[in-house]
Amino acid sequence: MSHDIEEHWESNAAKYLPQCPLCGSKSLEFVVEYGSVQDYIYCLDCKAKWKIDWKGEDFKIEYITLLEVGDSEKHSNLVKEKHSPEFWLEMISNTKEGKPIGETGAIGKVRCKYCGTLFNEVLDVCPYCGGER
Repeated sequence: MSHDIEEHWESNAAKYLPQCPLCGSKSLEFVVEYGSVQDYIYCLDCKAKWKIDWKGEDFKIEYITLLEVGDSEKHSNLVKEKHSPEFWLEMISNTKEGKPIGETGAIGKVRCKYCGTLFNEVLDVCPYCGGER
């Protein structure tokens, strides 16, 4: 059972960080363990490290805190600041690698048909309610 819970928590974290907000890499490692005090996300390319803060009985992500910037020194001002998962999604949409190829180069937004939240079109599920597109 704990393995199923860990997979659920990992997929929840992956919704908010489908790629590294600092370098745009999709090579992320999620270290989420049932019963652990801390859970982490690592970028295998730029070596950045985040801590996940969960809340509630359903373990939704409350904050994702950047602990180490690794090779992305330009983001050192974000170290040890707690930010909502949506903050990191927005940062991803602003990274060069995160923008789809197109005329404008801008990430589009879609509205969740279940809760009405606007979210990044590269996501398959709403980061607020979990509803599928």
